[in-house]
Amino acid sequence: MIWAVFKTHDRTCNAISIIIHSAEKHVLLTKSDISNILEKNNLKWEGKAIKEMDLFLFNKILAQENYIKSVDKVHFLGSKLQIEITLYDILLEVHSKTGEKYLLDMNGVYLPYSPKVGSSVIVAERVNPYNFKKKEAVSSKHSELYQLFTVASLIKSDCFYADLFHKLYIDDKQNIILVPSKGEIPVVFGNAQEAETKLKTLRYMYDEVLPYMSEHKYARLDVRFKNRIVATKSKS
Repeated sequence: MIWAVFKTHDRTCNAISIIIHSAEKHVLLTKSDISNILEKNNLKWEGKAIKEMDLFLFNKILAQENYIKSVDKVHFLGSKLQIEITLYDILLEVHSKTGEKYLLDMNGVYLPYSPKVGSSVIVAERVNPYNFKKKEAVSSKHSELYQLFTVASLIKSDCFYADLFHKLYIDDKQNIILVPSKGEIPVVFGNAQEAETKLKTLRYMYDEVLPYMSEHKYARLDVRFKNRIVATKSKS
């Protein structure tokens, strides 16, 4: 066994394998991105003696990257360097009133904006600006954003609503507005209080009422009231 260990350390690294775990189809970092990060930090592998390679340094550099949630493994399989990482799964793309863009992951962790974010991410617009620290989690002190995050989490967890609503915003009266992705009727949601009940009530409207109505009969739906939906008729 001792001989085998020394024999391995005498080898040179001849390849790299990068495994990326992400729940999203569109990943914020690709295998090519990971290779570029390592190269920019002067971490080389191909043709280098295994005994001269500091795997702890590889781990440290990758752990500092914005979109990497965890570095799961950095080790050798024979003469091949294998790196396994998990990325943050993004819930919200936030657009502030001052034009700033950033992301929140499924746990509310703040991340800088990336144009690689996928179309399945919910967009939250007209949000008051906040000064976040790197990888800080949104909390109740960010009341407006926290409520948007709470509602978006419930939407994302339901296949029906996840397909229907891809955008939220705050109106002038501080109400959350749900904007359907396919041109259907916008929904005045109010705040995040009783959010699950509101979504259940709204689902009844979609299943039992709207299929039997004219496509353009209503201009908006309002679910702010307990066990009740107010449907405003379209002027047309």
